[in-house]
Amino acid sequence: MGNTEMDEENTGIPAADLPTRQKGARLIVADDEESMRFFLQRSLRRHGHDVEAVASGDQAIELYESQPFDVAIVDLKMPGADGIEVLKRIRTANPEGLVIIMTAYGTIRSAVEAMRLGAFDYITKPFEIEELLLLINRALTQRATLRENRELRKIIDNRRAYGGLIGQSQAMRKIYQRIDMLNQSASTVLIQGESGTGKELLAHAIHKHSPKAEGPFVPLDCAALPETLLESELFGHVAGAFTGALKAKRGIIERARNGTLFIDEISEVSQSAQIKLLRFLQERTFTPVGAAQPVKVDVRVIAATNRDLVKKIGEGTFRQDLFWRLNVVPVALPPLRQRREDVSILAAHFLERFNKVNKGKIKGFTLEAMIVLSNYTWPGNVRELENVIERMVVFNASKDQLDLPDIPQEIRDKSASSATFEPGGDPAAFQEALKDFERNYLSTLLNRTRGNISQAARLSGISRSQIHQKLKRLDLDPIDFRV
Repeated sequence: MGNTEMDEENTGIPAADLPTRQKGARLIVADDEESMRFFLQRSLRRHGHDVEAVASGDQAIELYESQPFDVAIVDLKMPGADGIEVLKRIRTANPEGLVIIMTAYGTIRSAVEAMRLGAFDYITKPFEIEELLLLINRALTQRATLRENRELRKIIDNRRAYGGLIGQSQAMRKIYQRIDMLNQSASTVLIQGESGTGKELLAHAIHKHSPKAEGPFVPLDCAALPETLLESELFGHVAGAFTGALKAKRGIIERARNGTLFIDEISEVSQSAQIKLLRFLQERTFTPVGAAQPVKVDVRVIAATNRDLVKKIGEGTFRQDLFWRLNVVPVALPPLRQRREDVSILAAHFLERFNKVNKGKIKGFTLEAMIVLSNYTWPGNVRELENVIERMVVFNASKDQLDLPDIPQEIRDKSASSATFEPGGDPAAFQEALKDFERNYLSTLLNRTRGNISQAARLSGISRSQIHQKLKRLDLDPIDFRV
């Protein structure tokens, strides 16, 4: 067995310094030599792995197909199913299955055949345990990287597929599902949500997933127009329709022909315009100001408001019949305080954007800073978060990380965590409260990433080294969050 039995006792190297400390990996060892099985099971368990050892390839196949394992370490030559057959069966059961082949016949042919069939790598007997630990570490790292890339690709695809909407919270997943449900529909949609939640982004995403996607997307902000111009902007006018109307003008509705008309802040439409808009929604025809003949158009309408339209109906300022015409497909866009788990993703996204604009070198946020950002209520929603991150980058573009002092004072004062950390209070209470926030934040983050530190760092904007430090201090183990 040569130097195979090298471990802490005969190398002088502390076990903690040996390669791979990825605890809790589930391993299969398959070798018909009893002493080899015993040695590998004992050595790998000493390094934190959960190891099942079997004496044949057939047993390895049966075990792998009945239970989840991270890596299979398989001897090439065994009675019954040999290492190549085990490799084939594992790769059939799990195309991403990780297999390391052990061989005492280290020929080019056997190694090439194993690698061609999908083995992660091979190791030639006799070997030192360090060599095998390094291979296991590389295999686990590769799998973690593949998973991380898949998750990040989902986020990137979401940004592209859903018109720039960002978030992986349950609330946002429901929004994505609603968008997908509307992909064959041209029905009228009413989006309700607070200012700054991204109602226009959502409207654009609905448009891009609809039968009208090839047509124009034309937005109109009713709050930005005086009442005297709103009807003309919506319906257009003919020359001479009113003082100053020197030539005819096409309205927003006609410019949106065969596409989508997005009417933002629909609650600000005047009573007279509401009547005309109702008629248009009923008949898909309208009459430009000053014209005698109606115009018919094919257009999809998406309206949005940050007001309670039912309340405005009760006040007599919004028509009930118009509300029912608009509210065919209602979509409620949640405020940021109801999806706080998305704050870290959004903050990292805005940091990346403003780093480029300001030529910044900021790599991320400290955990303390992210906790305060995540616990603030964000009354201005995503728009407010975007503005705050831009301000932080502008003032700190040369820093490596954004920390607590870099967050605007008013945010720190009003955040949920700052309310607990009153200046001049009990220092011990402060530290305990901070520790609780850190533990809750990291637990939520690692639950979402199934214990993947690299992915957690990407999503949160917090460095891997800082996450590792905090986990050690808080006595949290990433393995506890793996699914």
